Order: sequence, then structure tokens, then C-alpha cells
Amino acid sequence: MEAVFVLPLLFFAVLGTWVFFQAFRAQSINVKAAYTVSDALSRRGGDYVTETYMDSMWKLHRFVTDSNHDTDLRVSVIGWDPDDEEYYVCWSQARGGQNALTDAGLDGYVAAERIPDLPAGEALIMVETRVAHEPIFSAGGDLAMWFEDMVVSSPRFSAQLKWSSNGSDNGAVSCF
Repeated sequence: MEAVFVLPLLFFAVLGTWVFFQAFRAQSINVKAAYTVSDALSRRGGDYVTETYMDSMWKLHRFVTDSNHDTDLRVSVIGWDPDDEEYYVCWSQARGGQNALTDAGLDGYVAAERIPDLPAGEALIMVETRVAHEPIFSAGGDLAMWFEDMVVSSPRFSAQLKWSSNGSDNGAVSCF
């Protein structure tokens, strides 16, 4: 008789633990994917980042997260203006449902102190990722959530990461 009362309770406790484990696993994988994309971009060197390269970074993010749901990727290069003493967006590209970062949007990150100090003549690479996660089991209601992560790194082999839609100097965007 005691087993009749305890087994369903034990079953739901194990099931709930597994659902929480899967959510933390999805969030951990998204963080690792963000660091992977950030590291690949920081090693880019003097070559331009192009549309094709950004698409491949998004495919890399989707591959690493192995998500059946939507994923978003936004890469922004941020500079510092010592005359105005403020950060600015050199260029930003987004894939998935995100929009490119603007100077107005960057102000929120600066106000929340999520951007590290930056000397003049340097640029930062900010990689933001989002992954949708929906638990396999839910006790009613919509429990779908987004895991969002941000990684800020500096270029390793050049002073900045440059953008060009076609890979040439024509139409290239850089910080300085």
C-alpha cells in the first residue's frame, strides 16, 4: 500500500529532475557555442568577415547547440571614442530572429556594465546567442524559454575585425 503512494511521487520527482537537467544542459551548450563562435572570430586575422562567413558562423552555432528549435546569433564589433568618451558600434550582423545592434541598443549594455573598459585604438567582438528550449514534459502551460548568452572578446591577430559584404575593400566597414 505504501508503494502505491510513494511510486508515483518518486516517478514525478525523477521526471522533474530530468527536465531541469535538460534545461541546464541546453543552457550550458549555448554558452559553449557562443565561446566557440567568439574564438573563431577572434582568430580571423586581417581578413574581412563576409556574409558567407557570418552564415557559416550561424551554421556552426546551430550545429554545436544541436537544437530542434530556433537559434539566433548576433556579432557586433564595438569601439571606444576617447573624444566623446562613449562606446559605439562599428558594425553588427545578426542571423536568426535578432536585429543588428545599434548605438542606442549598446547604451543598455554600457549602463548595465556588461562591456569591459576599452582603450582607444582597440575594438571588442561581442557575440550574442539565443537558443529556444522547450521541455519534453510540462505540467500544463507553455514552459518554452530562451537561453541568451553574451561573450565579449578581443581580436587576437589584428586590432579589429573588419566587415565587408563582398570581401573586398569596396564597401568595407571598420572602426578606425
